[in-house]
Parts: sequence; C-alpha cells; structure tokens
Amino acid sequence: MSKAEAVTIASSPVERRRIALLVAALLAALALVLGTAVAGPADAASAAVAAGKPDKPGKPGGGGGSGGGTTELEYAALGDSFAAGVGAGSYLEGTCYTSSKSYPKLLDADADKKLVAFPACSGKDTADVLARQIAMIPTTAKLVTVTVGGNDVGFADVMQNCFVIVNSSCSSKIAAGAAIVASPEFAAGIVAVVDGIQARATGAKVIVAGYPLLFWENTSGVNPKYSWADEVNDETVDLNNVVEAAATSAGAVFVDVEDDFAGHGIGSTSPWINDWKWLTTSTVNAFHPNATGHAAYATAIRAVPLP
Repeated sequence: MSKAEAVTIASSPVERRRIALLVAALLAALALVLGTAVAGPADAASAAVAAGKPDKPGKPGGGGGSGGGTTELEYAALGDSFAAGVGAGSYLEGTCYTSSKSYPKLLDADADKKLVAFPACSGKDTADVLARQIAMIPTTAKLVTVTVGGNDVGFADVMQNCFVIVNSSCSSKIAAGAAIVASPEFAAGIVAVVDGIQARATGAKVIVAGYPLLFWENTSGVNPKYSWADEVNDETVDLNNVVEAAATSAGAVFVDVEDDFAGHGIGSTSPWINDWKWLTTSTVNAFHPNATGHAAYATAIRAVPLP
C-alpha cells in the first residue's frame, strides 16, 4: 500500500459492522493512553503514587532517617506518558498509567534520590504541566525531571492515522504537528514549563528529557513494516531540537535519548519501543518505551551531575 492510499475493507454489511465495532473499541483503548481521552481523578491518582512512600532500606539518609551519609535529594517527576511509564508495564494505577518500572521510579531507587511527587500522566501536555503538575512539586525539591511536548503536537493523531488505521489524513496530521513544532508558541510553552518549575522550587535542578526515535530504519532509511516511519522519526528529531533549545535557554539541562535508543526502535532485532498489535492486551503499551527503554532513560539522566 502506498502512502497516498487509504485503508478500505471489502466485506458484507454484517462483517463491516462487526469490524467497525471492533476497530472503534481498539481505537478507544489506544486513545486512552495516547492522550485523546484521559479521564478520571488524575491529581488524586498521581499523588497517591508518591504519597506515604517509606524510606528505602539501606539507602543513606533515608529521606530524613538516621542512617547518616549521603542525604537523598527530594525529586519530582512531571510530564506525559513517556514520563509516567506507559509501555513499561507494572502500572501503579489505571488513570495516568504511572509505572513502577518508569524512569522516575528507577531513579527513585537510587541512593541519592527520593521521589516525593509523581504527577506525570498519560495524555498530558505543557498546559497540564503548567496548570496542575507544577503545583504538586514540593518547594524544597532539589531535582525535577520532565518529558513533555509530544501531545502538544498531536502524537495520538499521528499514531492512529499513520500506524493503526492507515488513511489519507496521515500526511496532514504529520504536517500539522510539524507546524506546531515550528511555531514560537510551542517553544514558549517549553520555556514556561521550565520557568514555572524554577519559580516553584527555586533550588531545583531541572532536567528535560527528550523523546526516542520510535522506529528502526535500515540502511536505506526505511522501516520494513511502516511506510511513514521515516517521516515520523524526522519530525521527532525536529521536536527534540526545539525542546532542547527552549529548555536550555531557560536554564534547564536537556537529556537527548536519541543515541541511547539507536538501533532499538520498532522493527529492530532488539526493540525498546512497544509495537502496535491487533487483538491483544498490549494496546496500552503501543508506541511507548518498554521496561528496557525506561532503564535507558534512567541511565541517561543519571549522567547529569546533581546539585
């Protein structure tokens, strides 16, 4: 099928109705995670993940314990599904899909960090970070990580129309996202996020982590399964470049994970990104890093010197 072709289904009316119902159900499930319809008490769900967390045995300092040695830095994790841990499994709740294998929870296990706020949530964008998530950061936090911007530029629309039910609107969805990335308003939103975090927790180091390239490409720049993979990878590079420029101009540290994930996209022999699979329970994980991918995120962030 060429990039210009829409998907058509030639079947009887009964079959078409049955398939349409199935597709609608699957797309609804995908939309829940990708961000078009995240509902429920997200504030309460996110707060519950971090609230009441005990000191970790054997960790120096213990977040105020009597162990002595290195004191744990109070740490907050903000952003969208990539920050929440969608794709990693072992979900802590079913609204934001925060995961015990997400990069924030992996960093929380380090001896020098204690995750005290985890409002990152599937489907959220810079507006949500500004309006809701920043207010959940303790003013005493010394480290804040954030991954955000993908939903601002239509991540869900692109995934649905270019890779799930491929149709003729795919190219326009990609173009619309590219236009948003190039707009001054998008860069200003990233700057506002960093400024807002710094105003809330004046002593915190702010780390903005970018996005991996979702798809593996062969030496010809082609993904054997997905016709639009190269275009989406290219737009992801542009997205990361704009986020990096905006974040660093506001005083944050940017962590680029493109090289860390190189050779591990969808279609590779060792993928760190979950592919879309029809008629399985893995819909919630589609097009997001798996547990190994989140471990790679954590490793990249650990390379940043702490305060």
